[in-house]
Amino acid sequence: MPVDYLQKPIFRMVHFNNMEYLLQKGICAQNHKLADPNYIAIGDPILIPQRNTFEVKIPPGGNLGDYIPFYFGGHSPMLLNMKTGHRGIIKINQADIVFIVCSIENIVNDCSNRWCFTDGHAKNSITNFYNLVDDLDKIDWEIVMAQMWNNTDEDFDRMRRKQAEFLIKDYVSISCIKVLVVFNKQRKEQLEKIVQQLKLNIPVKVDTKKQLYY
Repeated sequence: MPVDYLQKPIFRMVHFNNMEYLLQKGICAQNHKLADPNYIAIGDPILIPQRNTFEVKIPPGGNLGDYIPFYFGGHSPMLLNMKTGHRGIIKINQADIVFIVCSIENIVNDCSNRWCFTDGHAKNSITNFYNLVDDLDKIDWEIVMAQMWNNTDEDFDRMRRKQAEFLIKDYVSISCIKVLVVFNKQRKEQLEKIVQQLKLNIPVKVDTKKQLYY
């Protein structure tokens, strides 16, 4: 039976302090008119501005900075760097990170032709970009879902493939969010309070089996 890639989840990491604004306005690219002026960026402070000038050479075009990036799985190298402070990344407690989970199908239906995806880290010179659903089989699904992704003597390309991205241009509506995943019970209670105050019907779950967090 062929794999239904459209049913696969995709994951965006966001700082907890961004969530109240995000759940009111939607998920915005950094230059979108609704973007949070007090947004707390997480990740590589050198890489983030570089994405603003990195051209996406297939439709819908523009630069990487015009897109909202999602991963195809958890346990990303960036999350590990934020946990450890490795490679000069600002250290962040994993409890301060929320995973926003959408399905590829919802994004494809809701965002029309405003998306594309990569088979590895978007800024790597050998990474390919795609904008057809039929090309989702180009993703290395085993490695994007793996917790152990380090390069080996047999395969020097594991880390690049692990960081494959699903990219949505400009904006993702709140209706596309299937679930929010948090690190512990305390964060669950805090985030559920925000969800309830905003009268949203989005479940909040704790990653008790560490399928996303380290």
